[in-house]
Amino acid sequence: MSVISIKRHLGVAIAGCLLASLAAGGSARAQSAASQYRGLGAIEIPFANGPIRAAHVPEIRLKLKGAAPHRFGMDTGSTGIVVAAEHFEPGPGDTNDGPGQLTYNSSGRVLHGTHYTTNVEILDSDDRPAATARVQVLRVERITCLRNARDCEPNPRPRGVAFMGVGFDRGRAQGTEGSTAPRNPFVNLVSLASGAPVSSIRPGYIVTRTGIHLGMNEALTRNFAFVKLSPRGTTSASGLPQWNAAPLTVSVDGQVGTGTSLPDTGINYMFLSPPPGSPLARGQRVPSGTRIEIWLPGQGGPGAFYQVAVGDRANPMHPERVVVVADPGVFVNTGRMFFEGFDYLYDAVGGYVGYGWNGRASGAYGRVTPGSR
Repeated sequence: MSVISIKRHLGVAIAGCLLASLAAGGSARAQSAASQYRGLGAIEIPFANGPIRAAHVPEIRLKLKGAAPHRFGMDTGSTGIVVAAEHFEPGPGDTNDGPGQLTYNSSGRVLHGTHYTTNVEILDSDDRPAATARVQVLRVERITCLRNARDCEPNPRPRGVAFMGVGFDRGRAQGTEGSTAPRNPFVNLVSLASGAPVSSIRPGYIVTRTGIHLGMNEALTRNFAFVKLSPRGTTSASGLPQWNAAPLTVSVDGQVGTGTSLPDTGINYMFLSPPPGSPLARGQRVPSGTRIEIWLPGQGGPGAFYQVAVGDRANPMHPERVVVVADPGVFVNTGRMFFEGFDYLYDAVGGYVGYGWNGRASGAYGRVTPGSR
């Protein structure tokens, strides 16, 4: 073998070792992050209406006081339960917390009613409870619309309202900034139907394409990329720390910016506030052929990456449409087609989001590098 050939083979071997070392390092970091959940439990709950699809919001069965079990739309893009009178009748042990309202800025709907703190049963089938949470809910009495609402009709006597927000850092967008009331049922459990201590479930959840896990354990999170959230410096009335939105880096036709992200099961489209220098027109749909690349949280190192070429319907993560909004700063609401490729974790105690690659989409469209940052 020639000297050149030896050098070439040696270079390939060294490169292979480096790649293996980097992969092992990422795996080790992921396992290290996942080890914080060692010994903890997780409760799997399937969506009542089947896997996440563009056509519908995923639903979870809940039972509120004075009413039969009912399916509630599960929304990672808002926080709090809103419910019509026929699905909740306040009773003994509930507290009347006074009038309130909640805004959905994606549609422009404003729901008005009365806040109550009550027990909410989370079911894993039509009539079998899995856990109980104690949270503040909004019993809806009327609906109004923002001036520039995208999808709203006023309703003085709404019926059928049944929506459950499980997101975080949504107070400003919803008009509830400053409230410390516990509103997210997934992170405010008070008992488990199994009889196990509630302390065996860490406040948080994992959303998959087919359902959710209340809590998280080491096995479920071993191959996740973990991203540390920055603290807001406040706590909820139930004692949970509050966290700022998750960071991201986005490129729109080569214009790159950093901002925040929101994986949102509540909508089937994407909206974004693009990086400076982008020619995209605010309030308009993004034209076909536009290339959008998203890193969670940024390029290089552990994290998630995926890309969308607007109009490429072969990509299962392609949203129904992409709309430019006038929000301040750089921001991307992924819409729920994100979950065709990723599992998503929120740890309300440790202050992490996590991303797992579910393998349904081609690696040409996205990937996860396990580890933490």
